[in-house]
Amino acid sequence: MTQAPRYVYWLIAFGVAAVSTSAIFVKLSATPPVVLAFYRVLFAWLLLAPVLFARERDALRRTPGRDAALALLSGVFLALHYVVWFFSLRLTSVASSTVLVTTQPIWVMLIAYVLWRERVTTASLGGMALALAGAYFIGAHSAQQAGGQLIGDVLAVAAAILVSGYLLIGQRLRPRMSLLVYVFFVYGAAAAMLGVLAATMGLPMTGFPAREWWLFLGIAVVPTLMGHTVFNWALQHVPASVVSVAILGEPVGTVLLAMLLLGETPAPIQVAAGLVILTGIGVFLHYRDARPGSGRGAAGRGPRAAGG
Repeated sequence: MTQAPRYVYWLIAFGVAAVSTSAIFVKLSATPPVVLAFYRVLFAWLLLAPVLFARERDALRRTPGRDAALALLSGVFLALHYVVWFFSLRLTSVASSTVLVTTQPIWVMLIAYVLWRERVTTASLGGMALALAGAYFIGAHSAQQAGGQLIGDVLAVAAAILVSGYLLIGQRLRPRMSLLVYVFFVYGAAAAMLGVLAATMGLPMTGFPAREWWLFLGIAVVPTLMGHTVFNWALQHVPASVVSVAILGEPVGTVLLAMLLLGETPAPIQVAAGLVILTGIGVFLHYRDARPGSGRGAAGRGPRAAGG
């Protein structure tokens, strides 16, 4: 892969700033997490659908049934990720939840090892151990707090594991499926599942104040379309490792926004542990993608990081 133009890196930085707002939208909303997640993916799907039908209707019709089924399964994982992470944000701090959900490259590697025996270097394992040690210290701090913060931290880790399924499926489908077609299936499946889940739980789907509807639209446009879409576009120009490491800046942006907009100031132990986690993930990704003799480029092998 040749050197990408400078504007690609500026757009990646823009995408990082966009996904950094995700947790803020969740914290500002009073809507049940399942309903908030439903409108996030539904609005994103509705905004993308006209573009898809105008540009790639034929590609959508030609999609093999197996690929479509896998993309729909990817949407199920994404839906579950959003619900679990949104509940996490209601129970613990923005700093802890955002940093812990960023550990997903570690879980991608572990799942890939279990399913396909993908190998990893000793240096990468050291980075993983460092990240998990940081997660332990965040959990230990939360265990001493009231209000179910430890449960929120556990849910953030569960959300990271769930999004790993979405990433692993996408990593294998995206080389043969266009971005618009892929997200059409993924967002559509996620919206359908979340809608059924909300109905089963008897949650209200309408009657929200105008402020909530603006938050629904905002979380669909800013972190989803302006964040995730930019990252998926950038993968055509730079290796997945570049995007993965760049997204490690998301917790930094989120914590700064939480301090400015929500008045949440992380405890010193959270800051220190968060830096340990991000450093560990950075080491893991660097040595994971740089290992020799894999026979495949980083763009195909490296675990992609997902923003919120």
